[in-house]
Amino acid sequence: MRFRPAVRAPQVNRQGPEMLNQSLPSSRPPALSAKPLVVWRHTLLALAAACSLGVTHAQDTAAKDDAKPKAEVRNSVMDATLFYQLLISEIQVRQGDLGTAYQLYLDAGKRLQNPQLLQKAVDYALQARAGEQALAAAKAWRQALPESREAAEYTAQILMALGRYDEVAEPIRSVLRLTPPQALPSGLIGLPRSLGRISDHKAAAQIIDDATAPWREGKGALAEAWIADGEGWTMAGDINRARRALESAQKISPTHPGIGLLAAELMSSHPDLEQVVLQQLNAAPNDVVRLAYARKLTAAQRMADAAVQLELVVKSQPDNAQALLTLGAVRLELGQSQQGEAALKRLLDIKPAPKPDGTPGTLGVDLETVHVLLAQAAEQRKQYVQADEWLRKADPETSRIKIQTARAKLLILQGKTPEAFKLLRAMPEGEPRDALAKINAEVQLLRDIKAFDDAHKLLKQANQRFPNDPGLLYDQAMLAEQLGQHDEVAPLLRKVIELTPDDPNAYNALGYSLADRNVSLEEAQALVGKALSLRPGDPFITDSMGWVAFRQGRMEDALTLLRQAYSARPDAEIAAHLGEVLWVQGRKDEAIKVWREGRERDATNKTLRDTLQRLKPAL
Repeated sequence: MRFRPAVRAPQVNRQGPEMLNQSLPSSRPPALSAKPLVVWRHTLLALAAACSLGVTHAQDTAAKDDAKPKAEVRNSVMDATLFYQLLISEIQVRQGDLGTAYQLYLDAGKRLQNPQLLQKAVDYALQARAGEQALAAAKAWRQALPESREAAEYTAQILMALGRYDEVAEPIRSVLRLTPPQALPSGLIGLPRSLGRISDHKAAAQIIDDATAPWREGKGALAEAWIADGEGWTMAGDINRARRALESAQKISPTHPGIGLLAAELMSSHPDLEQVVLQQLNAAPNDVVRLAYARKLTAAQRMADAAVQLELVVKSQPDNAQALLTLGAVRLELGQSQQGEAALKRLLDIKPAPKPDGTPGTLGVDLETVHVLLAQAAEQRKQYVQADEWLRKADPETSRIKIQTARAKLLILQGKTPEAFKLLRAMPEGEPRDALAKINAEVQLLRDIKAFDDAHKLLKQANQRFPNDPGLLYDQAMLAEQLGQHDEVAPLLRKVIELTPDDPNAYNALGYSLADRNVSLEEAQALVGKALSLRPGDPFITDSMGWVAFRQGRMEDALTLLRQAYSARPDAEIAAHLGEVLWVQGRKDEAIKVWREGRERDATNKTLRDTLQRLKPAL
């Protein structure tokens, strides 16, 4: 979730349930042993601290003014037995015996119904990673003080750490019930983030659903409760329940920013919800919602639309580093290097406000990424020396394979091919992943210099060294396709689908390959359809579906799909396909216009060049 919860829950355990599965040793009769005087002194100091846990003690308040009534004297409940218990507890803790300390504090806390003593028992059980004993003490604490929000928080956190998810909703509901009314909305809406570390997303969603139920119905229903519920079901992958929760929230508070955020999150599976986001931004502009919407547009490869939204955020918040970074990256994707560079340099000019403690503030973005993007901007303008300077700033120690690969590419562009491969091959390999990264980088360099045969051979060798690596298999398939070795393509891509069944890229690549060769068109349609279901709205997958429709003779469907893809991403390859459909339909002037736009964007695109060479339009 995006909002911080109103109450910070205690940090019980961040290492998983397995870290709380120990048991405290059975308590044994305490035995006092001889100790150096200094140890006794420290023990007594600890005892004094323990006694300050809230056990009432007598206080003498001397009145400076005899006319003022004297403060009421309250007798201490610290009797000999309790004093002895606390003393022995602290001694045993210093001897490493947390079990005895836990039991003594638990017994004393139960006998006196004292929450501070019970909390101490919980703390000692947690130190020993004894989850069940910690839970027992927390439950005793809640019984002693039912209106303690802290006791309910501890109980919920311990139950989560133990993996007992079916019991978590009740204490969380108590936490929410005991939250001040003014803080309740943020507490509700922050609940999904608080439960984000639960690996079982369906269990987390059910906890949220059960915990927020009292605030989702009746006259006092809160939109935040429905938004939290929707966030939970979104994380769990139950998109239909998430949408129903969104619609319920809309009925209560149509302009709540959480509705826009949730609608943006659900856009990929329910494209019609984009209208909800746009309507809300028109009715109640909100930069947080707008930035989230822009990021979803970016993920869907709708760069032009994303740029419009990001410019509005930057206009409203000129020092929003996240918006400037994303805007810079989007402008570069659109080939608008000067505009992208301007946004990134504005980001570097921001002077962060100092932190409350006086230390220098930070931008909140990765400066390495900023420098890499500035290098890309310079590269797009063929300013290779400037690009290399930005890359050196990104990686001053020349140790990052990704950065050094970019530097090697710059050498290639300057005709210094031997130096490029020498730079890359000199990179150290600290672990197998480094070797894999170097192979991928070398393959990319070979592609850049059009050495496709060499790149293909290198990938075949790499797939023997790293069998069943989806990335290597996919890249080998793409090079085989480019080299016309079609018999190799399908088996490789089917293997990738087997290894990564939720990745749309292999489905799309195989479907497009079949359609491009005008074979197995029904299978091609099914494969691309699967890819679209995994990544709805992606312009490149939409382009593939348009190309399938064209091969099937469904011209109007093809034109609709390709226009949609080109509108979202005016890429040269999509321009090639859209232009060909227009050309075949006799709309030659429009086809030529699209091809010219594509050529201006990328005159080297192979699909566009092959299309123009085959159809020979008068450009």
